[in-house]
Amino acid sequence: MQRKHVGTKMAATRDFAVDFASLSKIDEDLLAARLNAVRLSISHAGEKGRALEHDVRTLLRDLLPAEYGLTSGFVASLRSGNPVLSQQLDIIIYDAIRHSPLIHLESWDVLPLEAVYGYVEVKASLCSTSDTAKSLAGNSIEECIRRNSVIREMRARFFRIPMGSPALPIIRQQRWLALRSYVVAFEATGATVKDANKFARRIAQVLKQQGDAHIHGVLIPNHGFFYTIPVDVNVASKDERFHVRYTTDHPLLAFKSTLLEGLATFQRPPDSWEPAIDLYFAHERQWQEQIPTGQ
Repeated sequence: MQRKHVGTKMAATRDFAVDFASLSKIDEDLLAARLNAVRLSISHAGEKGRALEHDVRTLLRDLLPAEYGLTSGFVASLRSGNPVLSQQLDIIIYDAIRHSPLIHLESWDVLPLEAVYGYVEVKASLCSTSDTAKSLAGNSIEECIRRNSVIREMRARFFRIPMGSPALPIIRQQRWLALRSYVVAFEATGATVKDANKFARRIAQVLKQQGDAHIHGVLIPNHGFFYTIPVDVNVASKDERFHVRYTTDHPLLAFKSTLLEGLATFQRPPDSWEPAIDLYFAHERQWQEQIPTGQ
C-alpha cells in the first residue's frame, strides 16, 4: 500500500503544469497598481518618475539573466573621433560581462555604444499627439518614435580585431544593429491609445512618417502589448514595412517573451574582438619605454 501511494504521488507531480499566463497576470496587476500607489504617496513629478522606473527595473532584473546590466543615463558613441552622448535614457540594457560604465555616478551612468543592447522608456501615462499639433507631448508615442529615430543613428561600433597575431590588432569601425527600443507605460490616456486597434494603427502611421524608426515593444499593463514586425530592409518592399502587431491577451507575458527574444538575437561581436574603449577617453598617451640591457 505504501508503494502504491508513493507512485501515485510521483505521477501527480509529473502531471503538474505551471500556469505561466496566470502567474504573469499577477505580476501585471501589481505593476498596474503601482501607478496608483505612487500617485497616492508621492507628489513630486520627478520622484514619481524615478519610483516607476525603479518598478520597471525590478521587473526586468527578475526576468533577465545576470549577463544583462541595467542602469539609467547616457549612451556614448564615437563620431569623427569624438565621443557624443545620447539623450538621457530611463533604463539602459547592456553587456555586464564584458563592460562597465565609462562614467559611474550615483544617479546615472555613461555606457559605450559597444556595450549596449537596448533601452526602455518609462512613462506614467502614454498619449498620442495629432499630426497638426505644434509640439509633441513628452509622454506621447510620437515623441518616443522621434527619439528612437535619433538613437537609431548610433550604429558605428569600434573594435580591435586581431589580424594574424592577437598581439597586433587593428581598429576597425563596424556598422551594427540599432539598439532595441521599448516603452513601458503604466496607463493609457486619450481615445486613440485606449483603443488598442486605433493605437496600433497610429504607431504604424507615425513610424512610416518618421522613416528610420522601429519600436520593438510598447507595454501598457492590463491594456495591450504592441510591437513593430521586423523585416529585412534590403529586400522588403515599402508595403511590408512598419506593420504593427498587438495583443490584449496577457500583455506582460507577450512583452517578456518578445524582450528575451530581442535581446538574445542582438548582434554579438566574436570573442576575439576587443571593444576599443580607450578611443572614448580622447587622450594621447605619453609613453616611456625601456629595452633590455646587453649581456
